[in-house]
Amino acid sequence: MKLRTGNSNKMIASILQLENEQSVSDYSASIIKSFENDILPFYFGLHVLNRDDLIQNHTTEITKKLFDVRDNLFLICDGTYARHQKSTNNEYQRKSFSGQKKVPLCKPFTIYPNGLSKFLTEGDTFVLDRGFRDIKDALEKKKFTVLMPALKGKRKQLSTKESNQSRFVTKIRWAVESVHGVLKQKYRLLDHKIGNKLIPKVGIYFRIASFLNNTFGKRLQSDVEIVQRMHNQKDAENTLAIEAEEKGWFRRKLIFKNITGNDLLDFPEMTEKDMKIFFTGSYQLSQAVSYLAKMVDKNGKLNIEYVKDEKNVLKLKVPSRHIFRTTYRCFLRYTPNSIGVSGVTHYACECANGRRTIGCCSHIAAIIYYLFFARYLSKIFKPAEILSDTFKKDNSIPVIESDSDDD
Repeated sequence: MKLRTGNSNKMIASILQLENEQSVSDYSASIIKSFENDILPFYFGLHVLNRDDLIQNHTTEITKKLFDVRDNLFLICDGTYARHQKSTNNEYQRKSFSGQKKVPLCKPFTIYPNGLSKFLTEGDTFVLDRGFRDIKDALEKKKFTVLMPALKGKRKQLSTKESNQSRFVTKIRWAVESVHGVLKQKYRLLDHKIGNKLIPKVGIYFRIASFLNNTFGKRLQSDVEIVQRMHNQKDAENTLAIEAEEKGWFRRKLIFKNITGNDLLDFPEMTEKDMKIFFTGSYQLSQAVSYLAKMVDKNGKLNIEYVKDEKNVLKLKVPSRHIFRTTYRCFLRYTPNSIGVSGVTHYACECANGRRTIGCCSHIAAIIYYLFFARYLSKIFKPAEILSDTFKKDNSIPVIESDSDDD
């Protein structure tokens, strides 16, 4: 109950009608000890598995299909974080403070130095995010394959090949991100601010939660159609982006106008399933909903401009999600009055991932979502719209003082 709800010992004692909160602490310690001695050593961890079992039964189906997994082991590595209280121990406070999150936290990341090596052979694959870029060379020297999203550096855009390869990586890395989310949703203690007295137990709490999720949790699945589309588009070049560069579309001054629900009625029809296949998953669809809502002003006017000066090619200007004054030019080529995913034949954007042909960037996704579905709604609703008016009721303006002494 402590792990599942994250409630204080006092609250749990009240719910269970125990004499005092110390009883909750004693019961919790007893259960943790039982897990440590009687369950986890026999049913959780690498020591209870073998290499073939890991490959056949613990490799996600989408990884097997995307990378044709046979005899090589795929390891998806990532850490999560657990926020906790500030400490009066100044040394620990300095070490635990995250400059990125601006809060004290610890990052559970379990490594088995004496157990993992016996499973690995040359050619096995590590799937990492960009935070592991400093160890990539070391792993490759040991003749392991490293899959990591491409680094843009000082360039404006990734190439089509880099963007597509990155999408393959993020598609299988999604599994570990999803599991972290599930753990924190099911076991609220891991998502709450943890009391300092529980910090030494964070590791065992995560191990127990992981064991329960492995044993009783739902396996992650992905549609076969998505995998097939990703394979089909893997080596496709973004010919529309090349055409836009050759013809100077990014530089040409055009007379744009705001798009309305009565424009472009010949745009292809798609079902929700079609959009998920086109976007190679549901995440981009959910992002499109939020992004589109952000582009609607207080009068309900959509801040997307377009011009159609060439046959079946849309040229659009879409505002950035993050930078107020930045807009991106997007291009869409489609087959008029068609039905299904194949109706949108080519697309390109000048953002960092705008040249990809597997899935698309958020700007293209928002445009497609609007033309297919949102324009037929009476109103485009903002997610958690009540939060937009939080600081408007009394005309107050939130101020963040970067030089505050309150740390």
